[in-house]
Amino acid sequence: MYKIKPLKQAEISAPLGVVLMLGDMTKLLTAPVYVWYIEGDDTKILVDAGIEEPTDGFVHGFPVSGGGENGLRKALEEVGVKPEDIDVLILTHLHFDHVACATLFHNARIYVQKKEWESALNPPMHYRLTYDPKLFQPIENMDLCLVNGDKEVDDGLKLVLLPGHTKGLQGVAVETEKGTHLIAGDHFYTYVNLDPPKQQAEIADLKGSKVSIQPILLPFAPMGLHVDLTEWYDSCFKALSVARRKNILPGHEPSIFGKTFP
Repeated sequence: MYKIKPLKQAEISAPLGVVLMLGDMTKLLTAPVYVWYIEGDDTKILVDAGIEEPTDGFVHGFPVSGGGENGLRKALEEVGVKPEDIDVLILTHLHFDHVACATLFHNARIYVQKKEWESALNPPMHYRLTYDPKLFQPIENMDLCLVNGDKEVDDGLKLVLLPGHTKGLQGVAVETEKGTHLIAGDHFYTYVNLDPPKQQAEIADLKGSKVSIQPILLPFAPMGLHVDLTEWYDSCFKALSVARRKNILPGHEPSIFGKTFP
């Protein structure tokens, strides 16, 4: 059985309208950029590879603190490993805040969905600035495995294709002593996307700043960035077929910082 440890590699700020479709674009929220360490047998597994170190405080137009190789190595120190120790690196998708340090994992088998790879090389117009070829193209010369759809990587560890946010986003289903957990990547940014409030509510970001959210009467609330909303909703129900709602881990959820699952 595995344990999952979300490790903060950086902090990124974005408008509420990025986190929640039709949200206020003038209100900034700060969220963690996670890399996810999966602790189990002798195989050392990491999900995602973080964001670049900012230039003048920004990465691709978003305010960022931390990040880069220093941020990654500091995050991994919490579990006593280095990038060179990782055996398996799973990239949920190839956006700039998930792949920046991928080339540090010289000894890892790297898993990416084939659809994601092809889309990242020829992205939809509105996603041109979220993919940065210089960050992910070099891994083509590493131990890259392009997969088609759902795939078992190891006993109790499975890749789950969840298109919608991007064409080839994948989650990672992890067997634990308390059932299957799903690292959802950016299919859900936060719990608001996964389990939206049915009454007016407040949400807090990583720094404790709060914003008010109006009632959302749908079972899921999409983020502001997606390639196909119909596929996104379909993937939401697929995620629930893999893991219970309470066992799904959103990609940038502030409240899980410092926790271990289960």
